[in-house]
Amino acid sequence: QPLGLDLVAWSLKLLVVFSLSNIPAVSTAHLELNTCYHVPTLMMDTQFSEFTPDITPIMLAAHTNNYEIIKLLVQKRVTIPRPHQIRCNCVECVSSSEVDSLRHSRSRLNIYKALASPSLIALSSEDPILTAFRLGWELKELSKVENEFKAEYEELSQQCKLFAKDLLDQARSSRELEIILNHRDDHSEELDPQKYHDLAKLKVAIKYHQKEFVAQPNCQQLLATLWYDGFPGWRRKHWVVKLLTCMTIGFLFPMLSIAYLISPRSNLGLFIKKPFIKFICHTASYLTFLFMLLLASQHIVRTDLHVQGPPPTVVEWMILPWVLGFIWGEIKEMWDGGFTEYIHDWWNLMDFAMNSLYLATISLKIVAYVKYNGSRPREEWEMWHPTLIAEALFAISNILSSLRLISLFTANSHLGPLQISLGRMLLDILKFLFIYCLVLLAFANGLNQLYFYYETRAIDEPNNCKGIRCEKQNNAFSTLFETLQSLFWSVFGLLNLYVTNVKARHEFTEFVGATMFGTYNVISLVVLLNMLIAMMNNSYQLIADHADIEWKFARTKLWMSYFDEGGTLPPPFNIIPSPKSFLYLGNWFNNTFCPKRDPDGRRRRHNLRSFTERHADSLIQNQHYQEVIRNLVKRYVAAMIRNSKTNEGLTEENFKELKQDISSFRYEVLDLLGNRKHSRRSFSTSSTEFFQRDDTNDGSSGARAKSKSVSFNLGCKKKACHGPPLIRTMPRAGGAQGKSKAESSSKRSFMGPSLKKLGLLFSKFNGHKSEPSSEPMYTISDGIAQQHYMWQDIRYSQMEKGKAGACSQSEINLSEVELGEVRGGAESSECPLACASSLRCASSICSSNSKLLDSSEDVFETWGEACDLLMHKWGDGQEEQVTTRL
Repeated sequence: QPLGLDLVAWSLKLLVVFSLSNIPAVSTAHLELNTCYHVPTLMMDTQFSEFTPDITPIMLAAHTNNYEIIKLLVQKRVTIPRPHQIRCNCVECVSSSEVDSLRHSRSRLNIYKALASPSLIALSSEDPILTAFRLGWELKELSKVENEFKAEYEELSQQCKLFAKDLLDQARSSRELEIILNHRDDHSEELDPQKYHDLAKLKVAIKYHQKEFVAQPNCQQLLATLWYDGFPGWRRKHWVVKLLTCMTIGFLFPMLSIAYLISPRSNLGLFIKKPFIKFICHTASYLTFLFMLLLASQHIVRTDLHVQGPPPTVVEWMILPWVLGFIWGEIKEMWDGGFTEYIHDWWNLMDFAMNSLYLATISLKIVAYVKYNGSRPREEWEMWHPTLIAEALFAISNILSSLRLISLFTANSHLGPLQISLGRMLLDILKFLFIYCLVLLAFANGLNQLYFYYETRAIDEPNNCKGIRCEKQNNAFSTLFETLQSLFWSVFGLLNLYVTNVKARHEFTEFVGATMFGTYNVISLVVLLNMLIAMMNNSYQLIADHADIEWKFARTKLWMSYFDEGGTLPPPFNIIPSPKSFLYLGNWFNNTFCPKRDPDGRRRRHNLRSFTERHADSLIQNQHYQEVIRNLVKRYVAAMIRNSKTNEGLTEENFKELKQDISSFRYEVLDLLGNRKHSRRSFSTSSTEFFQRDDTNDGSSGARAKSKSVSFNLGCKKKACHGPPLIRTMPRAGGAQGKSKAESSSKRSFMGPSLKKLGLLFSKFNGHKSEPSSEPMYTISDGIAQQHYMWQDIRYSQMEKGKAGACSQSEINLSEVELGEVRGGAESSECPLACASSLRCASSICSSNSKLLDSSEDVFETWGEACDLLMHKWGDGQEEQVTTRL
């Protein structure tokens, strides 16, 4: 019995045992189905299963991102439990972690791996983009807490980011893009019609650091369109024209600001509200502020330098409105965005420090002006004089104000990546300072302990100078503070080695001190400093590898700050109250302190009507958003299926090779048929065909049609094999069987590798007995359907095979696909009715010999894989005999 049938019988018996016992798994030591097959307990133990017990079918489908299975399970309302927060202290989490912490962490990771599946998010979420944002942020936070699985959580977070970006890739129009980016998740905010077209979804993406989504070309194209509103074709203009245009608008920003203050709804007022114009005006205002700082540092206006409380100069009076404007702008930003969002931006922290220094400078100058009225030489002033402290703070604030201009570099494609790299390097410097400060403090403590006893007075030193700032350095390690300074400046080579000497002849102390000083220099210069350089190089390379994404994300944050309502006027014009401000203030005062009675409920009805209208508009917008999301998901799924098919390896080269193989097979068959002596052929269009022996000695010219019989004998190793049973039942149709064998022997040399594949294919179909089916089967004929062979044909073939004698297992029986006539007489009675029906059904495919050859391409397109799989079973000692009637 063939091995395949044994396996099928074994499987059926196993299913029967499972059905009768009605148990989910086999727990016996051995399940004996017969004397040959046993199922050991090792195969049934859950400890050796492929998946852990917490893996459910929908989780497994989500892990493999199988869209079809996930869709089927979601339609059946199968869900995945949402894991608790990482810092959850509920009874369930605590008990699970105490019982098995590894299983608890692994279970959480498996759930998040399933939740991060793009197919599951697309099928189960009403807003897949927002779900991907939040899940990606949550996974990023988990990677910081669970360091053991940091790489896995970061990979899942990146997967969610790419899914949101790929979903946005499917947008095909600006309308779809606007609907997506302007959608709000918070319905309370969405009811406000004034805040709908403000790119709410893009703000959420920036909040969750979705850099791939923000830097996506579709999103950037829409942003550029909104940014350059009012300047069509700006990017196509020459750089000289762009520069002149920006300079002109920059010089006119005072007049534009005044026009907006007078009439915000005028053409000039609406012109300055455009994002690009607003950016140019704010930049021009800040450059004017830096220019005035430069004038203040150069002391254009001469004053008495010995006055302890000098009055403010003209330049300082001009700087004051800008400082007040900066402070007012920061207060409004903190009020609108909240304190948490405000401190998350590093530039806001820098602005806060800069404004604080300016306020401290103004306060100290006022104190000095009020307290000190006299004039006194500056050399005689005390160290903590208010004027001296104010001047120092003002100098520091000037440095910060100049460096604040770096934030504007983000708008440029060349300077933007450098500015981002500089920010990353500052983070590396902060990390480096922790280690360096520890090393510095350690050696400072040791050197101070060693040289504390050798401190000298200033009068004992040359020029009465004590410290490392003297012409001859001394007392470098006498105090802890002096030691810290000395070690810090030694990194830059500003400290001499003789500072380790002492006046007494204590050579051992000098040797220990010099050794400690040298060791510090080796650690700080050779090790730590090179480590800092390597860290900074790594940060720059990381930005350079993703320069486009990083720069576009930073530029988008800069642009979004000018898209918002408010903050239209630059400093110092933003501190001037506008008529609109007076109107808002009057309405607030009237509603707060002078409430009007409404006995008829007129205002209440008006508010209800406006609320209903806004709610209806929000429902319409949400419906449009859901429609767009459904279209994006459908396109994404179609693209995913196309990519999966492409990744299977079906390329154009594979099809070319297949066509070449088919063409070579056709030429081999044509060459084989062209070398035959019997060339007369005729075909019948009826349901039956009559074959007559085509012999030179046969002189009869009956009305029966003639056909051509081609036999291939692939050789016999053991003994001659009999022909196929169905062929032996038709001795008059195509001549004697011996002649067929002789012809096959004579044509052995024309057999090519392609025909070997075809013979093996027919051998496979002859030996395999499939279930009877009434569905049509397409064969080598183009578009001609024939029924599957019936079980009667198989039984008849097996019966004839038994009568014919012992034949090898590799014999190719073509009785199922043989094209022959329905024979009459005693011999035709041996063929069963089902066989005759099969022959009649297959006879229509022999309309022409050329059509058969042309259709061979279809054969190998569907059967080529089967031939290749059977070729490795071909043995040199096997004997094959193929008889084909055309």
